[in-house]
Amino acid sequence: SRLPAGAVVVGIGARPATGWLAGSGIALGELGEIVADDHLRTSLPDVYAVGDCASFPSGRYGERLLIHHWDNALQGPRTVAANVVGPAPAPYDPVPYFWSEQFGRFVQYAGHHTAGDTLLWRGDAAGPAWSVCWLRGDRLVALLAVGRPRDLAQGRRLIEAGTAMDPELLADPARPLKEATA
Repeated sequence: SRLPAGAVVVGIGARPATGWLAGSGIALGELGEIVADDHLRTSLPDVYAVGDCASFPSGRYGERLLIHHWDNALQGPRTVAANVVGPAPAPYDPVPYFWSEQFGRFVQYAGHHTAGDTLLWRGDAAGPAWSVCWLRGDRLVALLAVGRPRDLAQGRRLIEAGTAMDPELLADPARPLKEATA
């Protein structure tokens, strides 16, 4: 098929290289990832998994996440260390984050959205800087910021806090995100 487009973005998936774990007793998911619990423990006692080879259940998003970005690999070991040496298990439920530079534009994404979430634009997508916000109910669950690093920083904190947002205020690109709460 041919589809007319002003721009094309290609996302190429990744598959965890976990075939060597076959027969080890470590449970693998349908995508070949290591299935970890909310403390990053595997199905074997005292064995943990972090990074883009492991999925984990997210209480924040209500589903199992498999995150293919270095920030996930950076955050996971902190939780594992706390669980190994700490008195009480620490759950792992980060706000997923990634960034890239594309065609001279700084692109950042925080959170996790699904097809049913409400989408709100902040700014003109044809312009040099804009953001897209996804709401589940009145809660900000994800944000894509192009050339708007302040939106990303504030949005990530609002997602972490589970703050209720006012959609009308949120859609105003002149208003700081932190001032668009309900």
